[in-house]
Amino acid sequence: MGSGIIVSMDDRGRILIPANIRKKIKVKVFSLELRDDGSILLKPLVNEVLELAGKFKHLLKYNELEELEEVQEKYLLKRTDGDYV
Repeated sequence: MGSGIIVSMDDRGRILIPANIRKKIKVKVFSLELRDDGSILLKPLVNEVLELAGKFKHLLKYNELEELEEVQEKYLLKRTDGDYV
């Protein structure tokens, strides 16, 4: 299932996702699950966001998903004092 790429975590707990993978998934928001066996599952949230956006489109004030992502990123930067990457 996996591609066998080895990544490392820096002192602040950040893991770099290689560019070729980032280009394929085109997502910046993930759910992270620590499994019983100690493995970590990282799932892109784009499908859930798009599904919700479709159901509640009349409530959203943003026309594009990218616009919503930008607002979310600004919100996270504000809430984490700029530590969000």
